[in-house]
Amino acid sequence: CLLILLSCRDEMSTAGSKWVESALRNIITDTCTVSLSTILSDSLATSGDSICQIGHHNSSLWGDIRSSFYVEYDVHTLSIDDEAIYQFDSITCRLYASGNYLGDTLSGAQRIYLHQLTENMELNNNYLYSTSTVPYNPTPLASFSFTPHPGQDKEEISFRLPDELGKEWLTLLQENSDNMSSQEKFRLYFKGLAFVPDAGGTCVNGFQVNDSSLCIRLHYHIITETASEQTLTFTPSNTLKFTQIKHDRNGTDNALSSEKTDNQSYLQGMTGLYIKIEFPHLNNLLWEGDLVTIESATLQLYPVKGTHGDQYPLPETLILYTANENDVTEDVITDLLGTSVQNGSLVTDEMAPENTYYSFDITSFLQNNLGAIGYNRKNLKLMLPDDLFFTTLKGVVFGDMQHTTNPVKLTLRYKVYNY
Repeated sequence: CLLILLSCRDEMSTAGSKWVESALRNIITDTCTVSLSTILSDSLATSGDSICQIGHHNSSLWGDIRSSFYVEYDVHTLSIDDEAIYQFDSITCRLYASGNYLGDTLSGAQRIYLHQLTENMELNNNYLYSTSTVPYNPTPLASFSFTPHPGQDKEEISFRLPDELGKEWLTLLQENSDNMSSQEKFRLYFKGLAFVPDAGGTCVNGFQVNDSSLCIRLHYHIITETASEQTLTFTPSNTLKFTQIKHDRNGTDNALSSEKTDNQSYLQGMTGLYIKIEFPHLNNLLWEGDLVTIESATLQLYPVKGTHGDQYPLPETLILYTANENDVTEDVITDLLGTSVQNGSLVTDEMAPENTYYSFDITSFLQNNLGAIGYNRKNLKLMLPDDLFFTTLKGVVFGDMQHTTNPVKLTLRYKVYNY
């Protein structure tokens, strides 16, 4: 497809002498070819993150997504008073929602199962990934159900673990057991937990991971002259924890042109989907005259109507990166002054969702690429910012230039000089 220039020539100026004739044209066009492709990253490093995702969601839009969380726990020491009596009360797990989600939160309670790991987690090149696997006992240690409340990042969920586990831990602490003497010994004794969603779940929910959330709390009494309630908290490891994503994409390739996906391209955190943007016929502008300069360029990307709403809220921020011919990220697209990273400038229209769009000023990028060929030619990568791409399942679907209702648009203003 060639660059089509059905343009508006809003100025014409001429000047010269008996030796030289010159002409200047200012041209505005929105028909320059923009090519979109959906790219799938091989895997994402999800270890050490402060947000995890747990749940199951199956839809025609995003496919079948199952997200589980694996975590090792840090041991907690206890100074024993030989004159006191220690009485077990309960052992619980507490977690707080992060507020983000994917899917139908109104369909009722969601159930999550806790399984004990049968092998220790080990880092691979200092990371654990969304595709990492760790075996666990198929019989759940416990389970809990909860009703999601989207957007509430203070919501607390607490449930009991088996008393037998808590009594055993308290006894080991009282006896100064070797299993509780160090982290290395404790991790061999208790290898960690996998939080696995019920296969019938309808949504994936985010949870905070820190010293207060996803922790195990051992409650007991110390009885001396009086009884006092005590709590011992086993917190998630800082590094040995990760979100595992299982995503059924029906055998599709790692790179798909929007022409093969109903003129749509997909971007989503944690599943590793991002969008490659190319301008294959940009250099055709040079045919317009002796000297061509790009004055301004605005890229508008329109989320496809029907793919966003209550179940699939749009991310407020998107990031554009420059990449080389091997799709290796090189830099981020900033504002004209080069001081601030552009965030997509989301414009929403509740009355007419098809008019909702993200906008980027890519003037400098196109100026630098006009005339470039081969290795020097760059493309763009559209992604969620890192704090969302590696920790959430937020996503957005964009139409390409042939999409019937939500086509991408590049508005280009350039000058043509003829001597």
